[in-house]
Amino acid sequence: MRILACADIHLGRKPELAQSGHAAWDAIIHKALELAVDVVVLAGDVVEHERTWLSVYGPLLSGLETLKNAGIQVVGVGGNHDWSVFPRLAEESDAIKILGLKGTWESYDIGDVRFIGWSFPSTHEEQSPLSDFDASLVDDSKLSLGLLHADWTQQYSKYAPIDEHALLKTGIPLWMLGHIHRGGRLGTSSAYYCGSPFPLDASETGTHGAYLLETEQGRTWKDPLFIPLCSYRYEQCAVDTTGIQDMESLRSAVTRSVRAYIDQMSFHGTIALSLVFTGNLHANLDLQQVFSFAGRERELLFQDEDLEVLLLNRIEDATELEVDLDQLVKGSGPQALLASMLQDSDALQQLGVSYQRLDTESYNTSGFNLLRQTSLTQDEAVKRGKRAVLQLLRAMESQRREHEA
Repeated sequence: MRILACADIHLGRKPELAQSGHAAWDAIIHKALELAVDVVVLAGDVVEHERTWLSVYGPLLSGLETLKNAGIQVVGVGGNHDWSVFPRLAEESDAIKILGLKGTWESYDIGDVRFIGWSFPSTHEEQSPLSDFDASLVDDSKLSLGLLHADWTQQYSKYAPIDEHALLKTGIPLWMLGHIHRGGRLGTSSAYYCGSPFPLDASETGTHGAYLLETEQGRTWKDPLFIPLCSYRYEQCAVDTTGIQDMESLRSAVTRSVRAYIDQMSFHGTIALSLVFTGNLHANLDLQQVFSFAGRERELLFQDEDLEVLLLNRIEDATELEVDLDQLVKGSGPQALLASMLQDSDALQQLGVSYQRLDTESYNTSGFNLLRQTSLTQDEAVKRGKRAVLQLLRAMESQRREHEA
């Protein structure tokens, strides 16, 4: 049996570089027909939200009918985004079998393969769905495939937290998961995240697609084969600013770094790059002025026969200010105080404590209280606090130079 496994399509949310909001779904259907698979697996978050249901209803059902007419069955589970619309879809279409509605484990047989899955019963699920796994669903006479939308090794997640030990206890030899948009095998386990078939934004770097699963004599699974689906990808390119003192030299460094980064990749299509500046930054340089986007989100950097490289209007500043702290400390005023703090390990540790407190308190504000809070380590807090001080020093130094000019 041949199975195309995918997840996190998020129909109703248009990826920035895609032709349409259902381009990823169209690509899945096309690839399923091209590979002549027997089954398409959807591991949750096929639809972005109930509010988008009307806009994606037509393309979704049309695709399901296309697969059905080609003799390709579709099996899925609901995720935290589409938990409320999947029951409706199950009622309105016989072209898809959705497992585990209302948060109960369920199995479904196609030939020699038993599909075992669980669907989100609500937007959030803090308990592991594996805690009440029904072991009776596993049949030694069938080759099992587990389907789940879940958060791997995140103990306090609100999105169905699971761990490797619990997966192993089920006795299912292969799991295909949804929820995390970067695909790949999880550790040394027999579980894989499908990943999003198309990247939804610039944070989802790397290749995106689906997995081809094949049985071997109906008794074991071959290693899942990643199938690229998207003709574009997002990447981050690092540019070292150390030793550069003027804008023209910096622009040349960007071009060289991008070309070197692209040359080591084997990809045909569109690459959208964001820049990460590293190293020591001279006070004369303004990273925001490297390229003039004139309000645009991206610009064409260069184009070859089968490759297009776009530069995104997104810059990450990971540089250190090129400044003589010893000289600043000898002076007076706020710059001397800040420089002194950066040279005092105890002061930096206290700065980290303050940054941790502010980071924690920020999640209580209206703009952040819907986000899942992450724990900031002391080392990371010190690093971020130090960066904030350096940025302040940089701004003060820039103002001083402007005043003197």
